[in-house]
Amino acid sequence: MPDCPTCNKPLSPPVVKCSSCGAELHRACAKHTLGKWYCKNCYKKVKKQVRFEHMVQRASVFGAKKPGKVW
Repeated sequence: MPDCPTCNKPLSPPVVKCSSCGAELHRACAKHTLGKWYCKNCYKKVKKQVRFEHMVQRASVFGAKKPGKVW
């Protein structure tokens, strides 16, 4: 049985796959954001992209008005 790349312990359910590299890892070891699971290394790589996706989601919910302006 393969080991988790994050904690190096044997994999046991529940197991998730990294959305970027496809590695299987424990659910507790994975990072979950915007409906996708990432391993620790891939999350570091896509962190900037995820931050911008969060900004787009917030803008769509709260509107794209400039802060401090009264309309």
